[in-house]
Amino acid sequence: MMEYNYCLALYDFASKQEFIYRTSKIREISGASALLAGIFKKFPKMLGDKVNMKYDFDQSFTLEGFAESNIDAEALYDGGGSLMVLFKSKDKYIEANRLISENILINYPSLSLIVCCAPFGGNFKEDRAALYAESNKRKNFYPASDLSAVTPMSQIDPMTFLPVTRKKAYPYEQSLSADRVAKQSHFNPKEEDKLENLEGMTAVIYIDGNAMGQRLKKCESEDYNNGVAMLRSFSENVNRLFVVEPLKAISEAVGDTGYRQVIGGGDEITIICKAEKAWELVCKYFEILRREPLEITNAEGVVVDKSECNSCAGIAVFHSKMPFSIAYEIAEAACESAKEKSRIDNKDYVDFYFCHAGVTNDFKTLREAEQKHATARPYSVSEAIEIFTEKAPVLQNAERSNVKSLGSAAQESYERYLLEVKRVNAYLPQGSQKLMGTEEEMKVIYDMAEFYDLWFTKEGKTNEKDS
Repeated sequence: MMEYNYCLALYDFASKQEFIYRTSKIREISGASALLAGIFKKFPKMLGDKVNMKYDFDQSFTLEGFAESNIDAEALYDGGGSLMVLFKSKDKYIEANRLISENILINYPSLSLIVCCAPFGGNFKEDRAALYAESNKRKNFYPASDLSAVTPMSQIDPMTFLPVTRKKAYPYEQSLSADRVAKQSHFNPKEEDKLENLEGMTAVIYIDGNAMGQRLKKCESEDYNNGVAMLRSFSENVNRLFVVEPLKAISEAVGDTGYRQVIGGGDEITIICKAEKAWELVCKYFEILRREPLEITNAEGVVVDKSECNSCAGIAVFHSKMPFSIAYEIAEAACESAKEKSRIDNKDYVDFYFCHAGVTNDFKTLREAEQKHATARPYSVSEAIEIFTEKAPVLQNAERSNVKSLGSAAQESYERYLLEVKRVNAYLPQGSQKLMGTEEEMKVIYDMAEFYDLWFTKEGKTNEKDS
């Protein structure tokens, strides 16, 4: 094989979640997500004519074509928050890093670039393994905290504690740090009208794909052409199946004004919506997710791997006046709770939490103190849909006051719940389905009682159809 002085590079950013959620403003959170989703596409423009980088995934990559071209670098794969690039020389790699770092420092302050490289050996599987090993090493050595970026005479942005670089008078007076300015500039103004008059109870839905790291490992080939083609097909299909098509179906089901997408990329979605719509949106998401398997194809277009699409969801219901960042943390923790179950059987799971008052602790502590003995959460999504559909008519026949009494009794003790079951069963219409009084049923009834007014009442279903 011909000898090359190529170098394989990987670009990533440190503390992406911290960068996105450093602010509590939804428009800035959405803007930060859009900024990160599109920043790698801007690299060729940042480099200009000093380093000729090709970023075009519509054309197939071939090592032979790369060798014969007059470009200095080509983007091989953009996915999972990182960008893989093949450079024709180490000098061009170093020059590109200088230009990109300078541009990010000026235009996207507080966004920390991590980049590494591995020598080209001609075996894509081995080169990629060496590259990710080097990337992990760089991340492990990255500082755990940021250095102070202010001087004693600087005015400080009270939200980010960074120096103020711009003041805005509309729609109200704001003193903004440079990173907040960058985030706002990437916000899509079309999203502003969605949920503009959102009041009362609101929900944050956080959805994340299962075992994506293991699926990504299947994109392995010693041949560069096949390896790059598999990575690209994986990235394209993940974004289409886990984000684009589910969000399209949700929009068709509830309308554009029924929810707002805060984050959507790769296999991850964060949505804010009216609390009454949250369960409907989650059910619709998983209905669409199950329609088509995730396929990985090689350079010849042959399917080399096929697997089911699986995700987990976390829902946090809260009052609209509560800070979004806190609600997001609860939703993300609920999703992680669901993922703990999914690691056993790789099924779709969902967990949900009702923030009745101010959140004064983390999700696990709150669940342990308030609900551990009484709840069946997290649920397998298919089982939840089935059992909630079965039990909803029983609770509707019992009427709201009895449903709330059952929930309160379940939280107190199983024995107290049994007494309440006997009372409610006597109240139910003759010939209708009765409560069984098992401990498993108690946990389901407790979970449904807590969200009864939002998701399971006859009136709520009627209102949703009329709206």
